[in-house]
Amino acid sequence: RSRSLPALLLACLGAVLFHASLRGLAEGLAWSALARASALSAPLAPRSLRSSSPQEARSLSVARRMNLLEMLEDAAGTPVPQAPENPIPSAPLDAEMLRGELFAYVLEEKAMSMSGEDFEVKSPTGEVLLRIGGGNRLPIPGMPVWDKLSISSASGAQVATLDRQPVAMTTTYDINRADGSKFGKISRAMFAFTPTFELWEEGDSSAPLLKAEGSFSERNYAFKSRKGEVVATVVRLKGFTSGDVDNYQVVVGPKVDASLVLAMAVVIDEVHDEENKSENTEDLMDKMEDASGLPMPQAASPPIPSHMPALDPDLLFPATTAYELEEKALSMSGEDFDVKSPTGSLVLRIGGGNRIPISGMPVWDKLTVSSPSGALVATLDREMIAMTPTYDVFRADGQKFGKISKAMFSLGEAFELFLEGDGAGGPALRAEGTFSERRYTFKSREGVVVAAVGRGYFQSDNENRYHIVVGPQVDASLVVAMAVAIDEVHDEEAKEEGGESEGGFPFR
Repeated sequence: RSRSLPALLLACLGAVLFHASLRGLAEGLAWSALARASALSAPLAPRSLRSSSPQEARSLSVARRMNLLEMLEDAAGTPVPQAPENPIPSAPLDAEMLRGELFAYVLEEKAMSMSGEDFEVKSPTGEVLLRIGGGNRLPIPGMPVWDKLSISSASGAQVATLDRQPVAMTTTYDINRADGSKFGKISRAMFAFTPTFELWEEGDSSAPLLKAEGSFSERNYAFKSRKGEVVATVVRLKGFTSGDVDNYQVVVGPKVDASLVLAMAVVIDEVHDEENKSENTEDLMDKMEDASGLPMPQAASPPIPSHMPALDPDLLFPATTAYELEEKALSMSGEDFDVKSPTGSLVLRIGGGNRIPISGMPVWDKLTVSSPSGALVATLDREMIAMTPTYDVFRADGQKFGKISKAMFSLGEAFELFLEGDGAGGPALRAEGTFSERRYTFKSREGVVVAAVGRGYFQSDNENRYHIVVGPQVDASLVVAMAVAIDEVHDEEAKEEGGESEGGFPFR
């Protein structure tokens, strides 16, 4: 009783840290148990996709990342959501989003958006389930921005709206059903040891229906029920994430209305972006300004490649990813590139090497693709005699993977990737677009846009940067290889036509 206030606070903090360490240990054990159980219960792959070697088995497992276990693996380190004792809420906001089993969602923020807060909610297979649109109303001078977010189904039917309260002690959004009746509110907790967001149901002031806690700056947090059960988790996805544009993986437990969890995740994203504008330097909108007007890539179904292991299994993801392709200014061959992630991490190195040409014959080029550690991933050999420019693609072990060639019969300029032994017919990837303007897309055999290329922000005569956005279930190394081959061919054709003699991507 005689303890001072600072001493009491220190004692409370120690208890919280001790509890957190025990909880972390328990969650880690629970995660391991779930992973083992899921692996044991996973169905066998079709006989045609089974592999005889460990390397092929690993590659094919990466190519089939659409299942829930693979999505949960990206959230390793976060607790596995459990089913609450009672459904949350008793009367759901969106009945179709309340499931009887654990389910994962991808929350994708649109890079090109007037409001800056437009999202699509997708299933692990890429199906759009919800759309969340942002709309900043006119702010009152000296008052917080008066935002309004709308939640609608894939067909456009309104599910709910979230109205930012212009006057509130903490950031607060009112949740209204489609018929205008108030469902509840999302607010930032005023009295908490750590940043916390709460969802309160209208007419119930006993306790918040959901509470979000964790590392909001790292976009890694969990939702808890009134009884302290972890019923949902949110983690930021790798790849197409930078500045104010974020993509999330949201895993929701059984008997929980996922629309409420997703609404809270968008509000948290909005509040965090508003409070941390100074942390953002060059955002993805600026880096991808060249991609304006290009469609966002979609998931490939079936995966590319599907009948064989990926060329680089480490670059086949279940979510959209982005890469920067940087041409080196000082290069003996003129075709040396570094492939980097949006955060600047080196992903691949591509080295060009012009072999000695035979008089009157095309240049016999060879391009090598290697990992950051120097391990060979693939080689691209230019065919000396071919009707159109063609590169044979070989794996690191020398086995032929396929070929990249300029289409001979096409209404517009196009480049195609054919896979070795592919009996489906037609190219697995086809690049089309305005190559002279550095903007083109890659389409799958089904005609779906699965990747896009745009010019980078910084350009010079002998050093170019451009960006590649790759959709889910597409081996990004194939897209990168095609982009470099296209660059090589166009540089060669520009020289023959008396254009610029400098190298670089492309087509100045």
